[in-house]
Amino acid sequence: MIEIITNPFYETFMELCTKSQQSIRLCAPYIKSDVVADILASKQDGVPIDMITKVNLRDYHSKVSDLEALRFTLLGGGRVYNCSNLHAKAYIFDDKLCVISSANLTIFGLRRNAECGVLTDNARVVNEVLTFYNGVVNRDDVGRISEQNIEEISDLLSRIPPAPPIVYPRMDLSVPSDENLNAISEGLSGWKRNVFLSLGQFDETFTTTEVSILAQQLGEKYPKNNYREAKVRQVLQQLRDLGLIEFTSPGIYKKLWV
Repeated sequence: MIEIITNPFYETFMELCTKSQQSIRLCAPYIKSDVVADILASKQDGVPIDMITKVNLRDYHSKVSDLEALRFTLLGGGRVYNCSNLHAKAYIFDDKLCVISSANLTIFGLRRNAECGVLTDNARVVNEVLTFYNGVVNRDDVGRISEQNIEEISDLLSRIPPAPPIVYPRMDLSVPSDENLNAISEGLSGWKRNVFLSLGQFDETFTTTEVSILAQQLGEKYPKNNYREAKVRQVLQQLRDLGLIEFTSPGIYKKLWV
């Protein structure tokens, strides 16, 4: 069975969640809490939810995605993975049905936007999508989000002034204000804060070369640490899972707020 689905397909999506008996796997960069709440209310008790999404502090600040959606998933016993270069939207039910769609897990995506997708139980297609999903989860640059990550992100968001209303012509929000940068840095400590602030000297996109430079520069602050470069890489992973850094490809990093 291969069925083309177009908006609104909210009811179809929730019916698939209700009928799932073993697992629900969600993959979308933008996810809103009201949709996740409806999924949790619709699904059968004991059916686990796994989720791959994109954790980006700026997206939560501008409310195009909801941090609470991640929290709801964890509170419901699910697992959340952060793939910072995610663009795919794919949803797998019981590893037997899948939806491949242009729609994110938002009310606009499932009800209002002009979206199109494919619902299929074709075993070859479902297995290919499942292989893609598991491949993303197992990537070295993909982190598993914890409740501690969510609390840290929430704290950072509480320190940043609300995003101003956007009027035409559209403001360039890709360049954050010094006030926001200072607010974020005050919510970090130790290695996280020092690495975050030090990234300001580099371009928006940087490489392993800059990581080595940064490790050398931090020698004055941490003279007894003989593994500074490995530590910087670890901290970059932590900043990634706070939505501050994006891993665009092996050895290539992108700053999201600095």
